[in-house]
Amino acid sequence: MTRDPSGQRFLTCAAAAALLLIASWSSMTTTAGRYVSNLNVNCMRCLCYASTLCNSTVGCSRGYCGPYYLYRDYWKEAGQLVLPDDDPDRDQAFVDCASNMECAQKVVENYMVKWGKDCNKDGVTDCDDYARIHFNGREDCSAIENTNFGRRYETCRPVNSRGESTGSTVFRAFYAITVIYRTGSRRASETVVWG
Repeated sequence: MTRDPSGQRFLTCAAAAALLLIASWSSMTTTAGRYVSNLNVNCMRCLCYASTLCNSTVGCSRGYCGPYYLYRDYWKEAGQLVLPDDDPDRDQAFVDCASNMECAQKVVENYMVKWGKDCNKDGVTDCDDYARIHFNGREDCSAIENTNFGRRYETCRPVNSRGESTGSTVFRAFYAITVIYRTGSRRASETVVWG
């Protein structure tokens, strides 16, 4: 029996095309059918880490709540997302959503869909811009470098559109330990240590 080399080439090309499609799709976050370029899992992790060391038990302080340290107006501008079967008009709906990792993450994603822009004027809207917007609010693109948020962000910041990070090994180890500690184990769908 002889092999058909053209068939093998077709399968190889098809596999390569599928991988390319998956790779380009995974570098974006989708929110209600809209795509936000460069807002990926590594950027979201870093925003969470910079906000509160991704502490899901942080509660509320001075009007800021949850692991992303959200405030009520931010939540409102992002669409007043709530937990399932909750009512956005309920007084504690904001606190409950902001304190829930999944709900809070969706709030940040929606906020960036609505207000994301090239804050640092480098021609690309990426995690550096999202960090400024997240920390300062939609109307203020001021630098974050001299803040605790900015210093933590620098330890984990993604450096390209694929979300690859130059963040320190210390951050990666801290994140791995934090995820295991908070959840009791790693979730199969979550990559803990970045390459």
